[in-house]
Amino acid sequence: MKNLIDKLQDTEIDYIKMFSEVVESDHTLTFTNSAIPDMYTHNFTLYKSKEGLVEYILNELDKEETKAKGFFRVETYHSVSETLLENLPIKPEICIYNFLYINTNKYNELNGNPECKILCADTKQVLDDGINVDIAVNTEGMGLDFAQRRINGQASVYRNNDKAVQLFVCYSGETAIGNIEYMQSQEIVKMEDFDILEAYQRKGFGTSVLKHLLEKAFHNNIEHAYLITESDNTAMEMYEKCGFEKVGEKTELLFFLKN
Repeated sequence: MKNLIDKLQDTEIDYIKMFSEVVESDHTLTFTNSAIPDMYTHNFTLYKSKEGLVEYILNELDKEETKAKGFFRVETYHSVSETLLENLPIKPEICIYNFLYINTNKYNELNGNPECKILCADTKQVLDDGINVDIAVNTEGMGLDFAQRRINGQASVYRNNDKAVQLFVCYSGETAIGNIEYMQSQEIVKMEDFDILEAYQRKGFGTSVLKHLLEKAFHNNIEHAYLITESDNTAMEMYEKCGFEKVGEKTELLFFLKN
């Protein structure tokens, strides 16, 4: 019988499959999103085994197709030692992500901002609002061109009723101020890409969004919910105050290659 973290990891795979094609081998799952080939989080390899990571990376870095792509990203759910990294000819950027879990019945312990309104992006107007706020949040960090291509590519999934991923948009009055993805996969709900415009942060809007989605999941008889965030994310404090607990982590190794 699978434990909770195994189920969350399986849900992660289900989520990526909404956007990317996957090829599976004995030790790897390789995801490719040909529509946005320069999106690191949709074009990467999940290395499943505890053994052989260095050898696998060395082999991939030596391939011409990897060099042509200009980057190589690998994720692992196992710890990566400094000694292991010393054996690599190219030093990667390393990021640790936390799996944060909450029971959906915690929704009734949350308050938030009474001025907050949360709508599912199942109409053109709300989806357009969600797209615009996503671009506004991410342009500084990603650049306008990529921010636009990224959210427009993801919006094609939100519009597809056969896909399990939904977008929800947060409003203050009539102004869209944030958005978040919601995916129900069997007995687990995943929340992803959660953003609130900086001017509206620390005012209870984020808590209101979490309360709304946890309540939705609870009334759909889903007990478990989670999200993933960088270990040094400033939002960790909010998540902990809302009752989220760290139950696992994953490591990202991102290599940038010279063409």
